[in-house]
Amino acid sequence: MAQSNATQTFTCALTGLSPLTDPVVTPSGYVASRKLLLTKLSENGGVDPFDIAGTRRLDESALVELNTIATASAGAVVPPRPPKATSLPSLLGMLQHEFDAVLLELYDSRKALEETRRELSSALYQNDAAVRVVARVVRERDEARGRLEEFMATDTAASAAAGAGRRSEAASASAAALSVAEPQKRVREEEATAVEEESDAPSKKAKTDEEDKEDTLAKIPAAELSAMSSTWKKLSKGRKSIAKLKRSSEETANNEALLSKLAEGAKEKKVNLGKSSAKAGVLCMTSLKSKDGTVEYTVTGGHDKTAIVYNVTSGKILATLGGAGGDVTSVHGTTFEDGSMLVVTGSADGFARAYAVPLVGEDDDDEEPTLLGEAESSGGAPANVTVHPSSSGVDDARILVASTEGTVELWKLSAEGLKLSTRLESKGEEGGIKLSSGCMHPDGLIYISGTSDGQLIVWDLKTQAVAGTLKGHDGNPIDFIAISENGYHVATSSSNPANSPVHLWDLRKLKLAATIDPGDGVGHVTSLAFDPTATYLAYAGDESIGVCVAKDWDRVVCTLTLPKNVGGKKGKKKSVGESYGGGVVWGGKGLSAKEGEEGKVWLATGCDGQGPFDSGGLSEGEEGDDN
Repeated sequence: MAQSNATQTFTCALTGLSPLTDPVVTPSGYVASRKLLLTKLSENGGVDPFDIAGTRRLDESALVELNTIATASAGAVVPPRPPKATSLPSLLGMLQHEFDAVLLELYDSRKALEETRRELSSALYQNDAAVRVVARVVRERDEARGRLEEFMATDTAASAAAGAGRRSEAASASAAALSVAEPQKRVREEEATAVEEESDAPSKKAKTDEEDKEDTLAKIPAAELSAMSSTWKKLSKGRKSIAKLKRSSEETANNEALLSKLAEGAKEKKVNLGKSSAKAGVLCMTSLKSKDGTVEYTVTGGHDKTAIVYNVTSGKILATLGGAGGDVTSVHGTTFEDGSMLVVTGSADGFARAYAVPLVGEDDDDEEPTLLGEAESSGGAPANVTVHPSSSGVDDARILVASTEGTVELWKLSAEGLKLSTRLESKGEEGGIKLSSGCMHPDGLIYISGTSDGQLIVWDLKTQAVAGTLKGHDGNPIDFIAISENGYHVATSSSNPANSPVHLWDLRKLKLAATIDPGDGVGHVTSLAFDPTATYLAYAGDESIGVCVAKDWDRVVCTLTLPKNVGGKKGKKKSVGESYGGGVVWGGKGLSAKEGEEGKVWLATGCDGQGPFDSGGLSEGEEGDDN
């Protein structure tokens, strides 16, 4: 009799799947997959899943295996395909279903990953905050311990002194009892000792007062620091807006067209501001604007021992500030809402002077500038003077003076005159240093000074400490410093030797970012200036001016050739290693003009040995002497 190879098909009572390759039957008469049933039993603790009451126990030994082949000798049979997989449309539907399931799983995974990242970020932030709190608590604990140790030491010393006094009194009484025969001798000795102590007391008191004064001057007073910090909060917002400024390609092309026309000599004005009898030369220069921005001024200083305030808008000299006993080597100033201008000068006689220049009624000859005060720097001649941006008026101003002997001093200008508030000093690695220049950061809490040996010292005025020191220029003096309006870049130059490179420093990383080779046509680089948008840098020498693009420092968009010496006595030829003075400033609002406004920009420069103050300017689409 032939054996039958018929295959029996069973359906799983748990999942409804068919056919089964490992069917078993339970004592209750249900057919299920052996593998799935054992898995279910391990999950529910060995309870029969088909028992409605859920009390009957079931183990693997009670299962009866079913043979799906009619004869035991038949081999393994491949299960037939499910009904849904017997046609192409069904297969495509299954694939689509699997694809959708994978996409949904991927979405859920990415969502879980993003949630995990947010939780991790929050945890890291909380950890950082906790670390800061712990650090502050540890610092406060250490300070409390220090104060406790000082108190205990003082108390111990006082107790020891009191005990010594009592012992001395007891000894004196005993000696008086034992040496009754010599009272007068003892009295004379005590009187002599008292006289000697009284004679030493003034010198000791003077020494203590001097030390206390030095300690007081090492810190900025709380009221002044508060005013400076408030100004920092306001100015930092404006600086960040400049840093975020983005120019379209059309705006950039228009700006560079304005600058290129400067080189074409669209307009040029030469003004001799110094005395004709004095040695020619502009040693320093700065620019100012009225509070409403409609009137522009320049202030220059030179060999004639005066500072000249020049109204660029009207083309007239506004004021001549005298009183200096030597060359005026540094000038700075600001304007106020009340229609006044504060100008500060530093001169070779070692004095810094503050002047009030009235701007209201400039045509009135009765309005004369006033010398508000003068102060002698305690560390040599001023290398730089700066009016701090927190100044609110001529009777409430703060002035920083960097001296050639290595000190940076903060002077408070009030109705009583100039008063020294703070003196900062950097000893350097090998003792005292010599300062040769200085510049204030746009925020007002960082001051950068240059030294005679090519170092940059970055002062943090908030902590009154040196935040960093940078070295460059091959040890030559840093004669000029300029900081971009966005606060990111610092440009420095050395006027000797000729054609020395301009160094660009990244203030955020405190390292050298780039070097500009001015070329043979510039000469001794005497001054630097960033434009108000921090987009361009002008470097001026005694032969020409170059204007390059920020971050693309090697691209020069404009070169202005200066005229030969005109007017005044010809300056003495500089010796090797001697610094050149000079200045360059920007004016106009062409580079920051809004859409629809007229583009206008000018540059003013002067240098040692050049008689006139030269300004080149242009107004796009018009002619005249407005610039």
